[in-house]
Amino acid sequence: MGTAGCSRPAAGEGGTLNNLGQRQGNLLCSDEIYAEVIINHVAPDVDRPFTYKIPPHLTGRISIGSRVLVPFGPQKLVGDVVGFTDQAPPVKLKSLIKLLDEQPLFDAQQLDLARWVAQRYCCPLREALRLVIPPGVSRSQVSTVAVTDEGRRIGPEQLSRAPRQAQVFDLIQAAGGEEDLDNLVQQVQRQAKSKLSRSAVLAAVCSLEKKGLVERRRGLTRPAANRRTQQVVQLCGEDRDWVEVAEQLSTGATRQAEVVRTLMESGGALPVAELSRHAVAALADKGIVRVSERRIQRIPEEPGLGNVDPEALSPTAAQKIILQRVKQALRVGRHEALLLHGVTASGKTEVYLQAIEAAQGEGRSAIVLVPEIALTPQMVGRFRARFGDNLALLHSALSAGERYDEWDRVRRGEADIVIGARSAIFAPSRNLGVVVVDEEHEHAYKQESTPRYLATAVAAERARRSNAVLLMGSATPSVEAYWHARHEDGLSLMTLPQRIDSRPFPPVQVIDLRTETLMGKGGSFSQMMLEAIADRLERGEQAILFLNRRGFSTFVMCRDCGYVLRCPDCAVSLTYHHSSRRMRCHHCDYSLPVPDLCPNCGGYEIGFYGLGTERVTDQIKREFKSATVARMDRDTVSRKGAHGDILRSFARGEADILVGTQMIAKGLDLPNVTLVGVLNADVGLHTPDFRAAERTFQLLTQVAGRAGRAEKPGEVLVQTYNPDHYAITTAKEHDYVAFYEREIRARRHNLYPPFVELANLVFLDEDAENALNTARRAAVCLQDMGVFFKKGDVQFLGPAPAPLHKLRGRYRYQMLLKATDMEQLNQTVRDLQERLVDTGSTQIVYDIEPMDMM
Repeated sequence: MGTAGCSRPAAGEGGTLNNLGQRQGNLLCSDEIYAEVIINHVAPDVDRPFTYKIPPHLTGRISIGSRVLVPFGPQKLVGDVVGFTDQAPPVKLKSLIKLLDEQPLFDAQQLDLARWVAQRYCCPLREALRLVIPPGVSRSQVSTVAVTDEGRRIGPEQLSRAPRQAQVFDLIQAAGGEEDLDNLVQQVQRQAKSKLSRSAVLAAVCSLEKKGLVERRRGLTRPAANRRTQQVVQLCGEDRDWVEVAEQLSTGATRQAEVVRTLMESGGALPVAELSRHAVAALADKGIVRVSERRIQRIPEEPGLGNVDPEALSPTAAQKIILQRVKQALRVGRHEALLLHGVTASGKTEVYLQAIEAAQGEGRSAIVLVPEIALTPQMVGRFRARFGDNLALLHSALSAGERYDEWDRVRRGEADIVIGARSAIFAPSRNLGVVVVDEEHEHAYKQESTPRYLATAVAAERARRSNAVLLMGSATPSVEAYWHARHEDGLSLMTLPQRIDSRPFPPVQVIDLRTETLMGKGGSFSQMMLEAIADRLERGEQAILFLNRRGFSTFVMCRDCGYVLRCPDCAVSLTYHHSSRRMRCHHCDYSLPVPDLCPNCGGYEIGFYGLGTERVTDQIKREFKSATVARMDRDTVSRKGAHGDILRSFARGEADILVGTQMIAKGLDLPNVTLVGVLNADVGLHTPDFRAAERTFQLLTQVAGRAGRAEKPGEVLVQTYNPDHYAITTAKEHDYVAFYEREIRARRHNLYPPFVELANLVFLDEDAENALNTARRAAVCLQDMGVFFKKGDVQFLGPAPAPLHKLRGRYRYQMLLKATDMEQLNQTVRDLQERLVDTGSTQIVYDIEPMDMM
């Protein structure tokens, strides 16, 4: 790649500015300074900075975070400036072509955090940089194919002997004469009767190029988001008699006079689009009005649940202890990391609010992470009530424009407090004082695509770098976090052991389904569950029914031969959805109607088995005909804002019963809910994942915490076939410590976190044998590196078929790496990545700190 600039070793990335006495930004005005650029291009051996000259027209305009267009071999590619050097490599350098954004997309601190993410999660720096740049501004090179003037003159008969070329040519013309090359290839492949390779389509394009009928063009995609502005007009000058001006204009320019009178009445600027453009232009030429651009702020919709008291509450004794520690750390600028173990309804949110107020008092900002912001409407409402417009929301449910505007408000210092899902930890907050991670145990903090970061770990690192206070709160902390806090290993344990006003915990009754006869319409409820629901309806109270499985029936089976209808691309059965009358795969969204006959034996006995939230809703409506039932799962909240509509309706009492999956297990504080029914506590309990028991305990404890949160006492009923399992017995007693003691013994015995660091290596291929062979090759490489099966400071397990062996058309094999510390694990994975460069069609996923073992 010497012609593209010159690459520099990765070790020099962090030291270039230090060598220059920290020269950066607009101080760069010497011809002796060279820019180091990370190229946004997926190719072997490209994940390192390349050195370029800074041409005269860009001198003084380039800084860290500048997005530039650079020559790279025969191409022109987008890159990000990550440093500068005054040491020119002994080769001929090329120059930067163009500055794509006047304002840098990230600064030196954000760059350092991105480097940390790339190092910890073994991903390319270009991928980590995507986390810190403004949302929606990514630009990449796009190739299109366009019909030439010669092509427009030909008739269809001239390509009759080349049907593939004719097909390609017709598709380009149908797209208006120009089509994206990738889209073109996909369209031709979809229309092909048999499998067609990309190279075959490109060969047809090349043939058309040689005939002069089409040409390839390269350009940059437009950003998905940017500042939105509108033209506004206002009167010029304060000392003019505008009534007289309007009178003078009314004789020969009535529309201009109307514009002046309208502006007089408004008392300020108005959008040009609301007035006569010709009249405004004429008035501007006369110096009577001034036209300017005004920023339009896109305001996100908030899932609040009504009015919230903005006043701070008087802290309890336990809250005061925590807040005193937070305030002391803020006063002296000391980093402090606290695990806040507070039972449900113990006032953790109030601690967060008052800690942030203390940070504001010291002139510092705050970031608050929640697992899914759509599912915590009351928390968002409390933060908005307390902090008003000083709060910014950042989460994936916002439009690209809304996210960009909120991010920009934070960058400009207009919002000091950020609340959002995992990606909000990368917000451009300045002088960070407090970082809150609510529901620290939630697996939603894990990013399941590259870069596969864990937001709780990033939050801890960012708080450490900023000398900020880290508050991680949960009623059911992760076993790893609780262990570290107990051992004062970078984390201190603080407790809120009682509910506010010493309200009692709701009693939990476990119903043993092994000895119960299930009743009701469809046979899903015990007698005790039905009686409890009827009792709440009679008293005018509300109930929540929890089942962590959506759909109507979880599988469809032929009663004659036992054939189960399965997804052809995933190793799972199809779930029947009654509302759409279709069977659907919850992994890849493949669907088809229910067949009249069994595809295997031709029999008529097609049966629906298993229980999902849709079926529960149907059964409850038939059992309690006068009750109003709402449902909340992924199917019912797919529309933007739907979650807020459902929760607001339930909070207003417009529904008596709310049926839902895990999204109703947290963030709800509804005083009229006095019954929580768990219909099947065993869902997920026996999955092949070392965290299965922990997840079950957490879900049961969290959903039980929705009952009895106000004056009315609550009750929790749990149906299970495993009443003696420790995850269920400890959840019944609201006893986290007892669960932890039992679980930590199993983790120590089986060598799982917190006693080791983990990496899950997943090998994916449409051909199962290719995937397995690559996995075996990885095992051999590890042994050559001195890493062995089940022994040593770094060891591996596998390869073995993944529990979900086929997903979205690709077979999956797994290997598990265990190491005594993260540095060893990172080094092992990076060494393996260097040895496994060419894996053919097999993709390897390197998942550090995995949360999903399936």
